[in-house]
Amino acid sequence: MTERTTMNAITEDAYLRDVGKRLRALTPEQRDAVLDDVRAHFAEAADAGRSAEQAAESLGDPAEFTARVRAELGHDPARVDRMRRTLLWIATGVAVFAAMFAAFWRPDDSLPMPNSQFEVHGFGIVLWYLIPALIAALPVLASVRARAVFTGAVAILLTAVCLAFPDGWVFAPVAVLAWAALGTPVVARHGRPAAGWRITIGTLTAVPAIATLAGALVGSFGIDIWGVLIVAASVGVGVLIAVGTPWAGIVLAVGGVALLIESALNPGYLTLAVWWAGGLFIAVGASHALAHSRPRTPSRG
Repeated sequence: MTERTTMNAITEDAYLRDVGKRLRALTPEQRDAVLDDVRAHFAEAADAGRSAEQAAESLGDPAEFTARVRAELGHDPARVDRMRRTLLWIATGVAVFAAMFAAFWRPDDSLPMPNSQFEVHGFGIVLWYLIPALIAALPVLASVRARAVFTGAVAILLTAVCLAFPDGWVFAPVAVLAWAALGTPVVARHGRPAAGWRITIGTLTAVPAIATLAGALVGSFGIDIWGVLIVAASVGVGVLIAVGTPWAGIVLAVGGVALLIESALNPGYLTLAVWWAGGLFIAVGASHALAHSRPRTPSRG
């Protein structure tokens, strides 16, 4: 092996090692495919009489090259954090709306604390109900590295609030959104989620509609033509989500907001079911839309 060939091999090996280290966040299959492409590029350059240094220069600096690769594959750390922060802000907004809704139910009443003689009265009830909104927003204030840990702690805490406190069911959509903020960025960190994920959340989308239809068929309650159309639309959106249609998530999230508003303005014996369905639609729809958003490809210039 000549000295020039040895230097070329060293340059190629160094480039491959650098690229491999920077692509550890990808799946092994994705990383191996990228490295194979890089090796093929160096081999083609050698066949064309170009040096390994020239081949490396045509690919670009390893940091820039791997940034482009991650973006093309949908794996962008900034994108992952944007997804988490967006879902947390949505959770905070839903928590504020839930606090207004819950306080409306107790305008002049007292709110007893569980396992305690302590009670909250008057405007204190409103402030008490705003605590989950503050909790939901806390991870946004954390550093990027600590945000996932904070989000997990907040999801657990909000779930405990739902189970342990009076009227805690009102904040169930907030807890679901917190769990979505924890899990969705993980599922979508390598790009668009796999078919299994899409089918799962598409099925979740259709569950409230199927339950409504089943209740109507057994005579638990009546359903008019508008109810039938809503059921059909929910199932249709669930199918679109299962096949990976990005805009279906936005439609579903908007529908979820409409359900929350409807249950607040027209409370009845189905308020709980409608409220929870609205929260589920917002969480699933927003997660789907964000997970299928296009990554920002770094500039080559």
